[in-house]
Amino acid sequence: MSMTLFPRRAQQLRRLAAVLALSALPLVANAATESFFWLGLPVTFKAKEYAFKPWPAYELRQLQVQTTQPIDMKHVWLTPDWSSWMTEFKTNRMRAEVDEIVAKPAALARLGTSDGPSSRKITRVNFARLKLQVGATTLEFPAGTMNFGGDGTLTEVRIALGDKIEVSLKPTAGKLGVTVQTERLTLPALPALAFTSVVAQGEIDEQGITLDKIGANGDGGAVGGSLRVDLSEGAVLSGNLTFNSLRVKEVLDRLYPRHVVEGFLNADLTIKSSAASIVELKAAPIQVEGTYTLKAGSIDRFGLFEGMRKSGRGVVGGGLVRFEAITGKFAGATGAIATASFGGLDNGGLKGQGSFTVKPDGQLAGSVGGTLRLPGGQTEARNLQLTGKASAPILSVR
Repeated sequence: MSMTLFPRRAQQLRRLAAVLALSALPLVANAATESFFWLGLPVTFKAKEYAFKPWPAYELRQLQVQTTQPIDMKHVWLTPDWSSWMTEFKTNRMRAEVDEIVAKPAALARLGTSDGPSSRKITRVNFARLKLQVGATTLEFPAGTMNFGGDGTLTEVRIALGDKIEVSLKPTAGKLGVTVQTERLTLPALPALAFTSVVAQGEIDEQGITLDKIGANGDGGAVGGSLRVDLSEGAVLSGNLTFNSLRVKEVLDRLYPRHVVEGFLNADLTIKSSAASIVELKAAPIQVEGTYTLKAGSIDRFGLFEGMRKSGRGVVGGGLVRFEAITGKFAGATGAIATASFGGLDNGGLKGQGSFTVKPDGQLAGSVGGTLRLPGGQTEARNLQLTGKASAPILSVR
């Protein structure tokens, strides 16, 4: 039978539900004049009224949890934890809906401990926004949940950034630990890299974010390392990345389509970047430098062997050079000229090394040195000029 046919009856039932629900909050009514306690910490607010969200609730305005650095909540709607009330009739267990939480990392981590008994044990908080004040900036997170243990202490904050990135914040030994997980990730400032999965762990402190355990998969290999974003003034990124057995063809394809290098890449790199804010940091140029080893590889259209045998000056023909391993150094920045070197190229009687630059469009400039052991035991050494593009290198005898 539709309740719309009996509006008075519906109104009476709604009032009854409100009375029953609010009877589960007997001590909150006195909270405007007496602080109540979470984790032994005083909680104060400036205004209170009844509301429906969508069930009966107390709406508290400008609430503060009084840690050494107060946690601010603009609007809080308190309702009983219905499962506790119905099974154990524990009226001190509450759930909260919050529009915005503003806190420093240490204050949020403080909710993971208790100073004493609580007149109110919060079992769950759903929030629309979380603002973490870190250094000179504010990290803004979208809607999420805060879960609390049986003793009322905070156990975890869970936030979804888009469809594929999950963030977990956990108080640990007075610090705010952070875990980030994602299925697939590409970074505009590092276009060469594409990750199929990433797990990063670390902590957020008063001055920045440290991710000291990074594990990622991509291009058939693994990437590890650590990163630090200092937010004390602007946003400064620094860190180290280690590549293990990445397919170099797929990495370089994103920078220089139709390049001629293949093999498996191991590398140890340092990265640096800075911007006026963490939002701008996402697209800011990144400086990269380090060492690398390329194993079981080859360079196509690379006529080093022909260049060693050429009797006169001029351009030499192409060819395929295979090698067990070459090592070298690399330095560059997003959208800028990169410098690279290689050594240890060994293909039978041919040995080679070189250094060169690569422009963002793939244009090459540099030199390659080779040594060729002749059948009679003699050796021939020669320097060749390297030009052309990453897709079609040109060697010339000077």
